Amino acid sequence: MIRKAHLEDLPTIQQLYFNLFEVMADLEPHYMKAAAQDQDFIKSVILGENDFAIFVAEDNNEVQGFAIAQLQSAPPYNCFLQKRLVYLMDLVVSPNSRGKGYGKTLIQAVKEWGIDSKVDYFELSVLAQNKKAIELYLREGFDTFNLSMRMRLDNQE
Repeated sequence: MIRKAHLEDLPTIQQLYFNLFEVMADLEPHYMKAAAQDQDFIKSVILGENDFAIFVAEDNNEVQGFAIAQLQSAPPYNCFLQKRLVYLMDLVVSPNSRGKGYGKTLIQAVKEWGIDSKVDYFELSVLAQNKKAIELYLREGFDTFNLSMRMRLDNQE
């Protein structure tokens, strides 16, 4: 079952965030580290502040994953058509629950929220090394729109 998150879900969401940050740190050790997400941020998202929404996938009354999204507008540059979008900030599924369709259903919930909010696009960013997430997003109909590139300048290994 997919539903909006409640404040009671905060500890589980925080643990799932830590799991996500561990994976991201493994994929990008020169850029990211394992850390706890700020409780105040999660609480503000649950409360729907700043055009955020958070959906949880629940099975047997246990949260298996979550998706955080935000309603946004195109940057205020003359070259951009002023379109509205829903931006998927984070999608996390418990390591023991991956491959069971939770990611797909969370994406669908965010997509429906975007449609109900009358947005034009659904966007996200994903680490280039996160091949499984990229495969999921491609299967769900996302196309590559923009590439971010980086060059290390500190000469550290």
